[in-house]
Amino acid sequence: MSDGPRSTGGRPLLDVVEALARGGVELVVLREAAWTGREWSEAARQLAPARARGLRLVASRRLDVARALDLDGVHLGAEAVPVREARAFLGSGKLVGYSAHEAAEAERAAAEGASYVMLSPIYETDSKPGAAPRGCAWLREATRALRVPAFALGGVTAERVAELCAAGASGVAAAAALGAAPDPEAAAREFGRALADEGAR
Repeated sequence: MSDGPRSTGGRPLLDVVEALARGGVELVVLREAAWTGREWSEAARQLAPARARGLRLVASRRLDVARALDLDGVHLGAEAVPVREARAFLGSGKLVGYSAHEAAEAERAAAEGASYVMLSPIYETDSKPGAAPRGCAWLREATRALRVPAFALGGVTAERVAELCAAGASGVAAAAALGAAPDPEAAAREFGRALADEGAR
């Protein structure tokens, strides 16, 4: 699972997303807040083949875009519309994700209809300078009573997948480790192997 590569190593974003999809990434959250409606439409058009092969495409905070372009859902945070409203707007068949930084926040989102939550930052990460990493002990506590899938985000690498899954993560989300990798498709496959190893245990 990818949180939508914020860093792409200078490559076009949609080319990187397509490479990640070929490598097995199942969900991408596009965070392009400055995109116009036309740019969103073009992105949906270009990524249609990847979606036909199983990629789920989610818009960060843009409920209007998610519904107008029939994307797979929306991803929210504390400053966005409430999860309950997003669920009512999009319907039961769409994904409503939520980024949480506290266990109670994650549980509230799940109770309001979130499909999954992303918990972060687990490790130190350049994408959240100054944010204290929460660590795997916190992740274990945050997922203990959670009734929806929880994905670990923040400083995630393929080498850390095992300890994250052991701490209760259903899966992982990554930006730089996938989008900025020299070969995003290969990086995605490496993550996939690590997750498959955990699923087999």
